[in-house]
Amino acid sequence: MTRTFIEVPLFTKRWNEIGLGETELTQLQIMLLKDPESGPVIEGTGGIRKVRFPIENRGKRGSVRVCYTDFADYEVIYLITAFTKNEQSNLTDEEKNVLRKLVKSLREAERARRR
Repeated sequence: MTRTFIEVPLFTKRWNEIGLGETELTQLQIMLLKDPESGPVIEGTGGIRKVRFPIENRGKRGSVRVCYTDFADYEVIYLITAFTKNEQSNLTDEEKNVLRKLVKSLREAERARRR
């Protein structure tokens, strides 16, 4: 199975704010490559999944939640955002609406790029 990983700017910003680097990013990518459907789909987001990414020595509550979408037809995974459990446990309805529009735009861009 192959996938190209694309980070949206929000993901990169949040990943860095949490204090994670390239090593953890590679671990996340390997985890998602093994099972791109590992996280449950978040209702109302247009197909975004949320997966718990464990971080050494932080325990379950210290792990990072990563929101991503997998366009299997195009072999692309978009990394959307990341947050810790103590920051936020779920997305708000407003965030879901914004992300649903983002997913639609990303899907249209992938479709156009393949023409």
